[in-house]
Amino acid sequence: MSSYVDINSHDGKTFKAYFCEAAKKTAPGIVLIQEIFGINKAMRDLAEIWRNKGYHVIVPDLFWRQEAGLDLDPRNEQEFQRGVELMQQVDQPLAAQDLECARAWLEARFEHDRMAAMGYCFGGRMVIHVAAEARVRCAVSYYGVGLESLIPSLGDTAPALLHIAELDSYVPEDARQILLKEAERREGWKAFVYNQADHAFARPGGQHYLDHPTHEAEARSDAFIQQFTAA
Repeated sequence: MSSYVDINSHDGKTFKAYFCEAAKKTAPGIVLIQEIFGINKAMRDLAEIWRNKGYHVIVPDLFWRQEAGLDLDPRNEQEFQRGVELMQQVDQPLAAQDLECARAWLEARFEHDRMAAMGYCFGGRMVIHVAAEARVRCAVSYYGVGLESLIPSLGDTAPALLHIAELDSYVPEDARQILLKEAERREGWKAFVYNQADHAFARPGGQHYLDHPTHEAEARSDAFIQQFTAA
């Protein structure tokens, strides 16, 4: 079952999220965090992919405080730039609170706290904010942006898995080395670099989509989440 649901925010408002329910009520949950393009087809497809792997999945609308219900196409330059503008305007600590509300909604619905968070691109950064609150069991970041300035400033966090694309211009070599060192020194963290892969290599239907690294990253993510969300 897939549908849009209403989530209550901490400040008395409501926002939409795309929700995919797994076949088993006892399944772990994933808070799936969008790229800069809203809950578009790629994010809905990813939600279905992870639901089919046996997870309850919720995809909150991170831009609802600015412009709710966006469904942007990254292949359209104007829409791409609109996504960049919205990302730059986001109050990230406030968005992290909205993500926590989505996690709490899953917990209340299924009466367990075996929850992970996973994010792509901008969501790959926001998922580390979620990990810092340690209310999820673990976090998975796909080619997160700006992590080299965020992660070193953090204290203890939930375990995190970083997927890094070798050709990602948003994560140059010096930034990549910071991420690899941070993952090595933090308990429960892992990081993998995907050779010849570019930013957004795991976006369904995307320009830089690559089948092999996508499936490799999915298998690693699945095993990582299962490790920390087992009953």
